[in-house]
Amino acid sequence: MTDESQPFENEDDSPFARLIGLQDGRSDSGVGSVSMAVRPHHLQSAGNVHGGLIAVLADTAFFRAVRSLLQPGDRTTTVEMKVNFLAPASDGELTATATVLSSGNRLVVAEVEVTDQDQNLIAQGLGTYLVMRQAR
Repeated sequence: MTDESQPFENEDDSPFARLIGLQDGRSDSGVGSVSMAVRPHHLQSAGNVHGGLIAVLADTAFFRAVRSLLQPGDRTTTVEMKVNFLAPASDGELTATATVLSSGNRLVVAEVEVTDQDQNLIAQGLGTYLVMRQAR
């Protein structure tokens, strides 16, 4: 059993990510990605993927992009995130890909696109992340 007050050893080993079916993605050179196969329990009453789940994809891709620029022991948290929902999705696979736009000492800004398996743009967003540096 995991002590909930402690961070996970492997930041990709999240019970929540496993619960909703997030698949491993990229985390390299300021770019992060994550994907998810759409399942019936991801849909809202109109038959489309719930917007909150699309926001989770975006935030996870943001995290992976920012994490790729951190030093060992540094942590990050979302300060602000904006997502524009541009088209519905109801099946197939969704992929969120985030790219760091600006990396300062404490704040990092990144943009994200969520696309379906046919590369249709489903959502686009912008996020700001706080870097908490480990004492060196």
